[in-house]
Amino acid sequence: METSFDGPLDIRRGEALALTASLSKPRFRSFSLDGEEAWVLCKTGVSVILPVGTDVSRMTASFTTDVCDVYVGNEKQTAGVSVQDFTKPVTYRLVPLFGSPVECTVSACRFDLPALSIITQDEAPIISRVDWQKGATVMLRHTEGTLEDLGTTQIRGRGNSTWSYPKKAYAVKLDKKQALLGMPKDKRWNLLANWMDRTNMRNDIAFALARKTRSLEWTPRGRFVEVILNGEHKGNYYLCEHIKLAESRVNITEMTSEDVSGPAVTGGYIFELDSWFDEVNKFRTDALNMPVMIKEPDEDVLVPEQMAYVQDYFNTVESILTHLDSTTEDFRDYLDVDTYIDWWFVHELTRNAEPRQPKSVYMYKDREGKLKAGPCWDFDWGTFIPATSWWNTISVWYPYLFRDASFRKRVQEKWTETKADFEEVLPYIDEVAASLRNSDTMDSILWPITGSDANGDEDLDFDTAVSHLRENLANRISWMNRRIQNGSF
Repeated sequence: METSFDGPLDIRRGEALALTASLSKPRFRSFSLDGEEAWVLCKTGVSVILPVGTDVSRMTASFTTDVCDVYVGNEKQTAGVSVQDFTKPVTYRLVPLFGSPVECTVSACRFDLPALSIITQDEAPIISRVDWQKGATVMLRHTEGTLEDLGTTQIRGRGNSTWSYPKKAYAVKLDKKQALLGMPKDKRWNLLANWMDRTNMRNDIAFALARKTRSLEWTPRGRFVEVILNGEHKGNYYLCEHIKLAESRVNITEMTSEDVSGPAVTGGYIFELDSWFDEVNKFRTDALNMPVMIKEPDEDVLVPEQMAYVQDYFNTVESILTHLDSTTEDFRDYLDVDTYIDWWFVHELTRNAEPRQPKSVYMYKDREGKLKAGPCWDFDWGTFIPATSWWNTISVWYPYLFRDASFRKRVQEKWTETKADFEEVLPYIDEVAASLRNSDTMDSILWPITGSDANGDEDLDFDTAVSHLRENLANRISWMNRRIQNGSF
């Protein structure tokens, strides 16, 4: 039994109570595997970072604890002697002299990606995607081994259907703006889990395609990281920018509650069309019953005059589009057409069916500006799979836009301008795969995909899944090229 005390006890000073408390709440005071010290040491989780390629199937654990016995299963552990297989996290049971046993998960991590450690207050689990947990501490370990203290943060779960998956996604709100891994400073970030994506890269590749377009002004940037939550390795995550109004993100005018008339009431706004329809400020359009949620300005700012303005704007657009044969008004006076074409390119190239519902369809409007499509978002489900038909000519407003001959002509022009740029993403897929291959070794063990066949590659090994993704995108570019050049919409 290993023990650790901060100093001599003097029972005459009443310190026996402190000893009893210590003996009833055991924890590891130190932990190492074959001499490598733990990077994160919490009551409930321990992470030891090891060189990539280390054989973790037989490793000797050395540790010190409060006064307790240590077990793995029913086998008592001896510090510096007992050997375990760490190809998966190992659960240790610390049994104190008083009180109940405590479990602590130990992960042997072989990283060649940056690692983000988050420790919540009292190591409390994250159980809500609504309520923020305050006071979590955040550390970033760069690939060269340097540590960056990111201070404190709020954190909560994120996603709708994805929140029900085994591997949870998280939203992070840093208490101070930080520039993370070369991305511009901000407080709001997302940790996407990509659980159903065998390659982990569908969102990143879709964003790369969006950045190849000419008119989509901002697409979320992201970096792949390993996440350590309360000392437990949670696997590969995509740390990416949150869609919000900011100079380095959706760069539009920030509104106040006094912006109720004239040019001031015209923007800026960020909208999401989504069938979940779960925001505070929302409405359905008159003609097509589209579920429109107002993301910016938020509920503390938005006033009835602003709501009335955006409702009228959307209804006017739909009235024009649904009466193209009889109206003298031009939808181009209201829509930035090039953005809607580029947004459509990205969703067709990836074969993303989310807009059909619709889900994750973002639009925004600056002051005195037209309504624009974007940013692009949400590509982990049912994407980059074989397809020989159009998927989004029937989504949102596109059935009406494609009735217009000049719109179809502009689609052809823009495709000719951009096709070669889209093809540049194909070698980028190989670059991303090379950077994720080692991370996948552990992530696929931690989070096997079960009960999902959304992408058709769930049972494949990593390299084969990546090869399929690359091949499907190449084939999709070729198919779209033939159809667009022929004007076959």
